[in-house]
Amino acid sequence: MIPGSRPEDMPRFSIFDFWFQPKWFESERLYERLGALVLKRYVPTGGDLVMQRLRRHHPERRWVTVSLQSLRSYEARTRLNESIHLIGFIGFTALATTKFASGALTTFGLATAMGLNLFLGLWPIVLQRYNRLRLYRAIDARSRLARPTLEN
Repeated sequence: MIPGSRPEDMPRFSIFDFWFQPKWFESERLYERLGALVLKRYVPTGGDLVMQRLRRHHPERRWVTVSLQSLRSYEARTRLNESIHLIGFIGFTALATTKFASGALTTFGLATAMGLNLFLGLWPIVLQRYNRLRLYRAIDARSRLARPTLEN
């Protein structure tokens, strides 16, 4: 949970929250150093360049708006996207390792497969975790705006 936020302000999901919640060492800066901003710019399913082009013709088109419901919905989508990439990463790692162990894949083939797996499977997870950190900050700020103040 984000420091300063209340449990009732954060969306409730599942028993997998332990995986999706930010760890003590995670920060936006860490993920920026790992290349999240590069991936965010070029990802073909909604990166900055794609959305910029789309908005030229459809200015109203947004993945997320400032509403709390929209922010929470997008947070759930980051969980789904991360899960898909994590399952694919684990599955492809198992497949490549099995093929290598059976002799059907050379050392160079295994290195190439694992390099692609890191790039296509693990790197998108960096982006989802980066997005979720930013979303938690936005959800927290939006929740504080919606909360009545005790001073009035």
